[in-house]
Amino acid sequence: MAELNWLICANGAWPIESVWKPLVHQADVIIACDGALDQCLERGVQPHRVIGDMDSIDLGRRSELDNAIEWIEIKNQENSDLSKALHHAAQHASKSIDVIGIEGGELGHQIAAYFALLEAPENTTLHVGTSRIKCVKNRSLVLDSIKIGSRVSLFAFEPSIGVTLRGCSWILDNEEFKPGTRGLNNRSVAPTIQLDVTQGAVLICIETP
Repeated sequence: MAELNWLICANGAWPIESVWKPLVHQADVIIACDGALDQCLERGVQPHRVIGDMDSIDLGRRSELDNAIEWIEIKNQENSDLSKALHHAAQHASKSIDVIGIEGGELGHQIAAYFALLEAPENTTLHVGTSRIKCVKNRSLVLDSIKIGSRVSLFAFEPSIGVTLRGCSWILDNEEFKPGTRGLNNRSVAPTIQLDVTQGAVLICIETP
């Protein structure tokens, strides 16, 4: 299933309907991470696959849906169900990967979702509230259709060099960027933002007002 849009639904709080519904409509493949199956069905979303260790799946519900869903059982406890789903999507050379359902629940799982971006394909986007979050690692990223006045924050996962940011009030020009709060609360001044990272990994968060 190469060059398809994938949507991964994790078992946390979903963003507002105006965010998740368009993602569902554009998705060619929808994956529910284990216990997120119930959340999908409650919203009328039929996932194509369920992935995880299946410890949160009701056996009766699974029996009802057995022929309608592909069940991918992975017992590995060293990785989260989200990490398993991202790895599965990456194996299929997906066009885009959107992730919802990472809010709320155990704090460790919320933090792990952000660090999962380090191992995820570069076309992965986390959706939290009305915000989009991506990881830029040793590459350039251009984001279009940005609402002017959006809050833009950068966080280095590791010491990064050659960091350049365009389209915001405070630009960066081929700078070194270290883990910390230096990149917090910038503002977009153009509908297009470009972030370049020569070496390293930087998380970019765009909060739409």
